Amino acid sequence: MADDQVWHSANIPADFPTHDDIVNSCAKAGPNRNGVCIQVAGKPRLWIKYGKDSVIRGEGRTQAHVAGIMNTNPASVVRVPEVHLGFSRGKRGYIVMDFVQGTTFAKCKSSKGNYYKNDIKAVAAAVQQLTNIRMPAGTTPGPVGGGRIGNDFFVECLSALEYPTVGHLEAQINEVCFPLAFGASH
Repeated sequence: MADDQVWHSANIPADFPTHDDIVNSCAKAGPNRNGVCIQVAGKPRLWIKYGKDSVIRGEGRTQAHVAGIMNTNPASVVRVPEVHLGFSRGKRGYIVMDFVQGTTFAKCKSSKGNYYKNDIKAVAAAVQQLTNIRMPAGTTPGPVGGGRIGNDFFVECLSALEYPTVGHLEAQINEVCFPLAFGASH
């Protein structure tokens, strides 16, 4: 635990697992999973998402920010799991959050393989509410708190640099996607 870097800590329950227990549970599950459920008294209580620290740290900070917005809004149609702890050990990052029981959208199909209209409307309302979140003016693109952008668009799913403005990010995307239109010769 001495080498752990804690980058988020909030509302940690009394029966919370130690950092070593968290790391060991994830190590047991293996590197090809992105999460592990922790049970307390035989019931799912916490979910640990883990992976490459450079991506997980940004995800954890952003999720904690979004949870703070969505979960305090009584009209919210989305429940975002509260993040209790985010820490790094070596090159691995760990986000420990509430476990939220639910049904995946893929499992909501009718016997004919179609989705029900009410489910489609519910997902659309959730996506709409999430896309309506606005960041303060002057916020740099990327995760809350700064950092490189994690997205499949980038090589190895992580931007090579932190972009100081949306304009810089747009210019880079345009140069990569449309090199001839922007005067670059590759």
